[in-house]
Amino acid sequence: VQDPKQPGHLINHDNEYLHYQDDWWIIDYAEDNNKEGVPPFAFVYYRGENDAWIGYGGVVVYTRDAKMPPELIPRLREAAKKVNFDWDKDFKLTDNTCKTISSGEVTLLREKFAGKVALQTEQQLQAQAVKVRGNAANGLKAQVLFVNDELNQAEKAVEKIGKSIAEFEKEVVKTP
Repeated sequence: VQDPKQPGHLINHDNEYLHYQDDWWIIDYAEDNNKEGVPPFAFVYYRGENDAWIGYGGVVVYTRDAKMPPELIPRLREAAKKVNFDWDKDFKLTDNTCKTISSGEVTLLREKFAGKVALQTEQQLQAQAVKVRGNAANGLKAQVLFVNDELNQAEKAVEKIGKSIAEFEKEVVKTP
């Protein structure tokens, strides 16, 4: 949720399951086709807390480039100072470029993937077999309980009829 009083402040506090507070501040940014001529970016500072950790935080720089555009570094260095970070000591640049791989590596990766799929499928079949076996055993137990209960009820009914017949015969004998 954007803070209506501070548009550069984004608030994410709690939900129905978790207890947390995350606050994000846009410290600096550049839009597409900006007058400075730098690539678009957003320098985001965040702080938060949850049930396990109070006071976590840091900075993230979002850019569309796979590698940090060098022309942004002087501006990011100044933005970092605003939140008491030292760009040169506290930040590590990552390389998000996609590596090219040979056709042999492609084949190897496909084989690994297919092997994992086959293994997952086998494990899923085993799990289903165990489930079916359990359901069958539970079904048989239910039938045994049902039959035992029915037999018990039938025996009670025969016993009750027998008593009723005996009482009826006594009544018939008493009647002149």
